[in-house]
Amino acid sequence: MKDQKNKIKVGFTTGDMNGIGPEILLNSLKNDELLTICTPVIYGPVKNLNYTQNHFGFDLTFNRISSVEKLQNGKINVVDNFKNSPEILFGSINKEMGAAAFESIRNGVKDLKDGKIDVLVTPPINKEAVHSKEFKFMGHTDYIDNEINGSSTMMMVSNDLRVALLTEHIPISKVTDSITADYVENKVNSLNQTLMRDFQIERPKIAILSIDPHAGDGGVIAENDQKIIVPAIKKAYDSGILAYGPFSADSFFGSDEYKKYDLVIASYHDQGLIPFKTLSFGMGVNYTSGLDKIRTSPDHGTAYPIAGKGVASRDSFLCSIYLAIDIYRRRKIYDEFSKNKLETSK
Repeated sequence: MKDQKNKIKVGFTTGDMNGIGPEILLNSLKNDELLTICTPVIYGPVKNLNYTQNHFGFDLTFNRISSVEKLQNGKINVVDNFKNSPEILFGSINKEMGAAAFESIRNGVKDLKDGKIDVLVTPPINKEAVHSKEFKFMGHTDYIDNEINGSSTMMMVSNDLRVALLTEHIPISKVTDSITADYVENKVNSLNQTLMRDFQIERPKIAILSIDPHAGDGGVIAENDQKIIVPAIKKAYDSGILAYGPFSADSFFGSDEYKKYDLVIASYHDQGLIPFKTLSFGMGVNYTSGLDKIRTSPDHGTAYPIAGKGVASRDSFLCSIYLAIDIYRRRKIYDEFSKNKLETSK
């Protein structure tokens, strides 16, 4: 068995506790195998976790602690400094619950940033509930990007498909103005490094979807792809990165063209996430790539209509946990190899 002291410390926020987050979190931690490979640390109120497990008939024991320094291996640790946690009312939007979700996120991200936990896995939040004067971000990714070194990119990951986004949660009317050739080139460089370091792909092949329908039809529809995407791809390719495109998005997935590539870069949210969730929903992971810390989350939201009913699938959340652990291990191997290679070349 892995040395207890060297187990990967996996932090968990609670998400919106009126949604399915607590159910899939605790249902995942029922998996005895997890405790053999990692030490869980939940940031949230024990009172609400006990309510959740009693509601669903789970039988877990929590080790309540005031800080992550007091964690115990082999136990489900809960950092609980919540003074007045709101009552759970499954399926309802509640600003107090949103504030509790943010407190959980803030504590988890701080410990991740400070290196007190190794990775962070986040159940879904409700943006309307969590939005406040303190939390003015569009979601987890924007907040984490603001707190941790690097420049993040939203990457959706499943066994057969990886999709990254050039733009994320912005109105469609602002997409084109947000994309420049330099911006695309920087994203491609960063994502190429992510594929090598975090996914152990030695020579990644990257496909880039067009901004406009049919890649602009040679300028008949528009010239964005010729002026922005094509120059960025050329620069990336000339630098040694295997980048290809722009591909028209309407037939790219239906024709199975995506299977030829290690990553597909979409211009905007729905262009990438509609095909991803159609092909991988329930088994996909949202990975915040490009940062010096590791954060994952499931590929779905709070699912209020089924919250509290005991029918929520834990599959995507379990995939999020295992991917975070895998990436942590791969990074250590890659960084050690790169270090040895550098020292040998001196």
